[in-house]
Formats: sequence, structure tokens, C-alpha cells
Amino acid sequence: MLGKIIRWVVMGGICFLLLGLIIYSSTKSKDFSEVVWDEGTTVGEMKSQHHFVMYTDLACPYCDIFSRAIQDNDEEFRQMIADKSILFEVRVSDFLYEYGEGKPDMSRWSAKGVECAKESNKFWDYYHQALKNLWNDYHSKGIGSSKNAPMITGMTEDYWVKVGVDVGMDETEMKECMASEETVAKVEQNAARAYKAMSATGQGGMPFFNFEKLKTSGFSDDWGWTEVKHYFMAGLGEE
Repeated sequence: MLGKIIRWVVMGGICFLLLGLIIYSSTKSKDFSEVVWDEGTTVGEMKSQHHFVMYTDLACPYCDIFSRAIQDNDEEFRQMIADKSILFEVRVSDFLYEYGEGKPDMSRWSAKGVECAKESNKFWDYYHQALKNLWNDYHSKGIGSSKNAPMITGMTEDYWVKVGVDVGMDETEMKECMASEETVAKVEQNAARAYKAMSATGQGGMPFFNFEKLKTSGFSDDWGWTEVKHYFMAGLGEE
């Protein structure tokens, strides 16, 4: 009888230890510096519990809606990812130019502009300014704001050079960077990596969210901050 009790105590202790290890593992911070594409395109700490990735294309209006919602609620967003220990990474590419229908030139131009901004450590300045300019010049007027809206016409590559100038980048250097074969190669590589990540989860289209427990594509043109928060909570398994 005593031996049986001892066995039960030992088994209970082992179960308790295993439970403790599981809980510890689930709350322990990880170092994501080896897997992020570029630390300059992240918000949050490299050593966080969670790593959420948004694959986006500035030619995708639904991507822009998601990002503008974050931009408009920046303080609450930063508090949320700090409280939930999330490293949020944005991966921009010319996915729609490489793999989408119609091969929109603005997809390629904007992605090149982003790469040049990253080289100057101005990713977030450039990205936020691009969202602002697109809203003021087109999306707020119902142009290029959805699949059913009138298309953006008359845009040239200089539009994306101007975004760089707006955030303090040198115009000549910006043009040279965007024209370089090295920049184009980086953009193409990013699109291929995005396609591979999406294919691995059976998803398609932009934006694509790899938010741990939530792996999905798409965002609606009538959604906003509430839905953004829902995506983050779903990624954590809390909704």
C-alpha cells in the first residue's frame, strides 16, 4: 500500500514538473533576431514571446487600410504589443507585380523605394509617408481604394522618389538607388520569399498575416482598428 502511494506521489510530482515546464516555455521570451528580414522594419523587442509578420505591398489598398489603422492608433498599438510581448515585423515586396494580376508598376516602384529607405534607416518614415501620400492623393478620393474603385492612373516612378524626398532623403541618391540592379534583385527576392511563405500555409493574396495562431490573407475596405486588434488577439489564441 505504501509503495503504491509513493508511486502516485512520484507520478504526481512528474506531472507537476512537466506542467511547470510547459508554462515556462510558453511565457519565455525568444530571440527573433536571426529570423527577421530587417530589424529596421520591426516594432517591439527582438526578445519577445511572439513574432507576428505582415507581408504587404503598397500597391495593395487593403494592406494600406490595415497599416493606416495602426498608424492612426500608434500609442495604443505600441502598448498592446508591449503588454503582449509581440515583435511585429512588416515585410514589403512587389508581390503584386511579380505574382498578381495586371502587374501594377506602382508595386515595383514602391517596393524599390522601400528598399532604398531601408538602406538609409528610414523605413518607417518612408512607409508612413507613403501611406499618407496615397491617402491624400488617391484613396481618400475613392481612387485605387479597392478592387471596385477607379484605378490609379498617371503615376510615375518619381512619385515614390518624392516620398523619399518628403522624409529627407536626397533626390539624386534616391533615383540612383531605385535604378540599381541590386535594388531590383532585393525586391524580387523579397517577393519570392513572400510567395514561398504564403504557399506553405495555403494562402494567397495581399496582405498576408503570419500571426502564429492566425495565418490568413486579406482585409476589408470597411474595417479598421477594431479588426486589427482582433487579428492580433486571434494570433495569440485569445479570440
